[in-house]
Amino acid sequence: MSRNAWILAVVALLASACAHLATDGLLPGVASEADVRARLGEPGMSWSEPDGGKLLEYSGQPNGTFCRMIVIGPDGKLREIRDAFTEKNFARVLPGLLQDDVRRLLGAPQEIVRYDLKPDEEVWSWLVGETSEKYEYFNAYFGRDRRLLRSNRSVIYKASGPGME
Repeated sequence: MSRNAWILAVVALLASACAHLATDGLLPGVASEADVRARLGEPGMSWSEPDGGKLLEYSGQPNGTFCRMIVIGPDGKLREIRDAFTEKNFARVLPGLLQDDVRRLLGAPQEIVRYDLKPDEEVWSWLVGETSEKYEYFNAYFGRDRRLLRSNRSVIYKASGPGME
């Protein structure tokens, strides 16, 4: 195998590994926080929970379409693995929430932008679905006070047809 082919194979392997989070084998009540970190690496964010436990964020953004929130109990054991990108969770993203509250629900966004025509708003977007034809995003719009103004979904269709390859 040539050096360039070997490098491409390694890059493809790493890219496919980033597409999914291998949580199989991490059993609630059995696995410890150390087991989670050894298997998944350092979380993107860690929050302290009121009961003394922790919430660990493992996001696939910017290229993956997942985010897992891992709940560690006060005893240091894995309590729950939550999929952040569910309809129930999106419904919890309500006007008035602070940016940190939204991050605790959905994880780190794929992109944060401010548009010239609306300088008082900051838009956070998560890539929540992808098919061969389109990308699906969940968007949250925050005011200068860092509170959620509104949220929505958007779809961007991929180019297709003659000359669009």
